[in-house]
Amino acid sequence: MIAHYDDYNGMFEVDLWEEGKGFILYLNHEYDYELDPERREALVPALSRNERDHFLDACYSSFGPLDHFVRRKAQNKRL
Repeated sequence: MIAHYDDYNGMFEVDLWEEGKGFILYLNHEYDYELDPERREALVPALSRNERDHFLDACYSSFGPLDHFVRRKAQNKRL
């Protein structure tokens, strides 16, 4: 797997196969994610693939629906 990180735009992408083939997983950092009801800081995953790789059609269900992940403030636990 080959990964690329762009710290200026907050983007991280990982080729889940060979470069130029298969799936690419994108992880984008958003400070105030517009689709989050509270516009919280979020990590937003996305998935793309090479259109010619038809054998990947059967693999899409393995990823399920992708959602965003938000940073939560630490909660104190009582012992």
